[in-house]
Amino acid sequence: MALKSRTKHQIIKAKGTARYPHINEPYKKFEPEFGVYTCDVIIDKEQADAIKATLKPLYEQELKEAQEANPGKGITQRAFPIEEVDGGYLVKTKMEGGGRNKGTGETYHRSMPVYDSKAKPLDKDVQVWSGSEVVVAFRPSFYNSPAIGFGVTFKLEAVQVLKLGEGGVSVKAASSFGFTEQEEGFVNGGENLEGGFDAEETEESEEDFGNF
Repeated sequence: MALKSRTKHQIIKAKGTARYPHINEPYKKFEPEFGVYTCDVIIDKEQADAIKATLKPLYEQELKEAQEANPGKGITQRAFPIEEVDGGYLVKTKMEGGGRNKGTGETYHRSMPVYDSKAKPLDKDVQVWSGSEVVVAFRPSFYNSPAIGFGVTFKLEAVQVLKLGEGGVSVKAASSFGFTEQEEGFVNGGENLEGGFDAEETEESEEDFGNF
């Protein structure tokens, strides 16, 4: 479960190589009703260390609040969703493909905002595969559960595609995620599309994180 404070932290960005991305449509093997968007990226050590340094004070503050809310109870601490792999460090990000309104019970669906290297919405027909060079924008979300302990997940907010790997939108402006025009890279050939974030507005607010 999410922590009671429900603090909305800044968007963080990471630039690297996508591994098994599911951003054109949600992956439904384990979540058949709404699915989950995922875009794990392999980044270099410098970026990994910078992300950990950014997360450390947030992690410590959220852990303190969890301990104060559960006095006398031991809390198991989970590792950051960053792991060392061949070629660098893997950052795991995900976003639910939809859900059900707690008040009305109505269902809603989300679209993943995806942009090209010029920060223009990417045509939905363009498939993004493993090996693509991307920038992911994500927000840390902390949780504390008696079953699995205290930890953080990276909530995927948007993706910028700099270079398509072999094989292979939104009302919100690209700049709101800190995406800027890149001098070189993949450019979408289609028209700008609307319709990203076509679900009802969630409780999470959007904030700029600045240029990558």
